[in-house]
Amino acid sequence: MSKIYDALQHLEAQRKAMETGETPAPGINPLDLQERPVPAPRPVSNVGAPLLEQAAAVTRFGAELHRRMGEAGLDGVQGLFALADQLQRALATVSQPELDGAEADLDRVSEQIRAMKDNIRQLKGVKADIEGLAAFKR
Repeated sequence: MSKIYDALQHLEAQRKAMETGETPAPGINPLDLQERPVPAPRPVSNVGAPLLEQAAAVTRFGAELHRRMGEAGLDGVQGLFALADQLQRALATVSQPELDGAEADLDRVSEQIRAMKDNIRQLKGVKADIEGLAAFKR
């Protein structure tokens, strides 16, 4: 659409130049479809050097990450994602209500153990008191 607009503008500029008797401004004619030689690309300057260095650093980090994952028995990042997917499937087999029920059971057992511990402390105190009285009577 832009090329059509450019061509229409060019034609309008030529028409106005002809009406006023002016010489049309030289420039690129958007209607000229002849192939023109493509200018040679400019040599890369140092402006892109920091970008290339950053890209190289990212590549090195990726290789190091892949090596470390291999040491852990995984096939790179893909192996890590596969392991995460496997873990997610395994966790999906246990429902939240089951986990909530198990947690409630553990809370009850924990409370009972605390109560038993308190009872044992009291029993130890009573035993020490009785032994103290028995030794006093002798």
